[in-house]
Amino acid sequence: MLLKIKQSYKVLTVSRSRIILFLLSLIPAIYLFIAIQYSAITVPFWDHAEMIQWISSWYDGTFQISSLWAPHNETRPFVYRVVMLFNAIITNWDIRSEYVYMYASIYMTFLCHLWALRRLTDKGGLLVFPTALLLISLLVFSPVGHNNHWWSMMFQLNVSNLLITFGLLVTFLISRQWCAHILGAVSCWLAAYSLTNGLFAFLAVIAALHLTAKNLLRPDRWTVFWIINFTAIIFLYIPGIHPGAGIKHPSLDNLAWFFLVYIGAPLGSILWFPFKSQFDIPISTVFNGICGIILVISASLLLWHARERLRTRHPAALVLLGFSLFAGGSALATGWGRAAFDTYGLSNANSSRYTIFGIYLLLGIIYYVSTGFSEGWLRTTTLYGKRWGWRNVAITISIVAFVILSSITYIRAVKVYEDAHNFNRMLTSAYTWGVEPTDLDKYIYPNPSFVKQLKSDLQRLQIGPYSVPHLKVDKLLVGKFKYPFPLYGNKILSQQFRANGQGLKMIGVTMVTWGNKQTNYKIFWQLADITGKNRISVAKGVFDSMDVSDWQELYLRLPYLSDSRGRLYEIEFSAKGKPDNKNTVGLALYEKKNTEANLDLLVAKGIPISDSLTLALQLEYTK
Repeated sequence: MLLKIKQSYKVLTVSRSRIILFLLSLIPAIYLFIAIQYSAITVPFWDHAEMIQWISSWYDGTFQISSLWAPHNETRPFVYRVVMLFNAIITNWDIRSEYVYMYASIYMTFLCHLWALRRLTDKGGLLVFPTALLLISLLVFSPVGHNNHWWSMMFQLNVSNLLITFGLLVTFLISRQWCAHILGAVSCWLAAYSLTNGLFAFLAVIAALHLTAKNLLRPDRWTVFWIINFTAIIFLYIPGIHPGAGIKHPSLDNLAWFFLVYIGAPLGSILWFPFKSQFDIPISTVFNGICGIILVISASLLLWHARERLRTRHPAALVLLGFSLFAGGSALATGWGRAAFDTYGLSNANSSRYTIFGIYLLLGIIYYVSTGFSEGWLRTTTLYGKRWGWRNVAITISIVAFVILSSITYIRAVKVYEDAHNFNRMLTSAYTWGVEPTDLDKYIYPNPSFVKQLKSDLQRLQIGPYSVPHLKVDKLLVGKFKYPFPLYGNKILSQQFRANGQGLKMIGVTMVTWGNKQTNYKIFWQLADITGKNRISVAKGVFDSMDVSDWQELYLRLPYLSDSRGRLYEIEFSAKGKPDNKNTVGLALYEKKNTEANLDLLVAKGIPISDSLTLALQLEYTK
């Protein structure tokens, strides 16, 4: 009876401990959600502002789909561009909405680890699974990677991390099924077309599968499958990518130290948080380098311990090997390009953004050790077969110490997210109406001419920080409708008008289709300032005839014209690629009212019209 009571009490205690550990695993996820909500940059910033090239070309009708996989900084960020462009179109580039994808990629990465951990460890030791999950939760949501949290451009790294994590885990955990290898390969393809690190995932899988094959001289079918995929992606990916000119590369000893610091940064920085501000790169590499040495030695010893399991392709052993190879490849490639890149040199290995891939070696160790405890082959023996009487105590103390130090880091990191919050407030104030240079423009992008064009395009398209402008409407007076002017062939219609307010932002004009289903062709428009002797082009655009409906008020978006009051403008419409007047679109013409002084000369080329006719223009100004 007493024995049964003791057993029941033990089961109850373990059950409560599991619940506590699971609840503790949720805290880092909640922390990250709040941190991003508070610190997120919500306006175009630095490299992310370059997305205006794709967004403006989409709105202007000049978009080319091949530009989505064009190279940028030795990578082809196709997935990043597709998601960001799609989101910009449906939200008018409201950057706040981009953090939905940030959340999705980070939390889905954690779910991948949850699935893999449960598959590997939720067997024997009742506390192994929740304990390992807590450790991985602290690492995946770690504020050490804060740079990948408060800037939505880091979706590129986060989605690549998600795809690599899924690709490696599904391949290594289900290594004897074709569906797993196909899913893994697809995921790695998408990861590579998010960030170049996806290529290292291919190499990690190929090396892991080949090294664990029965015959090293004869690759098995799985290895051959991955070699074919890697060859294909290299053939498509590399041509056209040119490494930056003048980039210095490190010596071998510097590269080796960068490797160790890169690998150790996720652990060292969470044990003692070194970042003082959002853009800070800690100079000292000693502590992270020591952590890197410890991790590399630990992984090497565990790989030696796993040699028999690697021959049978045990999932945990494959994860340890594959994750270690991927982390090592990422470290070496990053070090080759960054260890001598600027004044920071080797300190670049401490960079917050790089921890997202440096963490894989530590994760591989956690997977292997936790699986060993769960399945029993690390319970009673050390690597050399000797018993550890103090093993449980030492492991418990180590885990508790790690959790406590990590918790302190989470608290200390709050100041970094506060710094990012304050920076976003300043950055938002840089987006004032107009394109005249300001002192804050340097924070948007380092090139002043780019900032000027960026603001011009954002204001013209009314997207991003300028997506909800307060406009004053001025509808110029006209008389009765007379007839429509068809746009086809060489027909051109231009209307001169005078702006009677500052900040001209939009022009509305009435379109006609005669109630028919029109042929699809391009209609071009351009606005010029003709106040002085010289004709100055102000804006131009194009739209599809299929997007026009009968009696629709079509609005032409302009760059912000701060000094528009009293200036004389000419708006011109033309059509190309439409030889006849069958199923065309046209512009509605009205009688000119003598009381409207702001409507001037109407000129048509191709069809004679009366001098007493005019377009019905609606001018809108920023308040």
